[in-house]
Amino acid sequence: MGARKFLLLKADIDREVAQVERLLEESRSDLSGVGDIPSRVEVRVVGSILQDFYSGVERVFERIALELDGDLPRGRDWHSQLLNRMGEDIEGVRPRVLTSNLAERLRTFLRFRHLFRNIYGGQLHLERSTELLAEVDEVWPLLKQQMQEFTGVLRQLHDGCR
Repeated sequence: MGARKFLLLKADIDREVAQVERLLEESRSDLSGVGDIPSRVEVRVVGSILQDFYSGVERVFERIALELDGDLPRGRDWHSQLLNRMGEDIEGVRPRVLTSNLAERLRTFLRFRHLFRNIYGGQLHLERSTELLAEVDEVWPLLKQQMQEFTGVLRQLHDGCR
């Protein structure tokens, strides 16, 4: 990989992080008027936000896997394999993107996204959806920090190639 590609990947990651940040800021504003017992429509909106959150995160992982690892995992469980891979230091390829603890916390969002895509919105559980939305506020700052650390490594790799 040429030095330029490290900066291109960094830019892609930074752009996706900014998109997720914007999603979460907008969702806080959009959901500020929701009462203690959200309507079914509001529960569906929460589900959509959670689905968008993990999809944005996974797009970052896909770019890293394609650009640095050389491929995406294959098979029915490729999404889970991809998440596992991001928590691993791959010698001679790249450092880990996130800690194994954070990868495990993100697995909950991966499972939710799978559920969201495979059921009718009326089947979403109010309590679980709102719990996960609250957990995003804990997980996102950690994830954002670890992604910024990873993009710092990309910057160092670029500088080391010049």
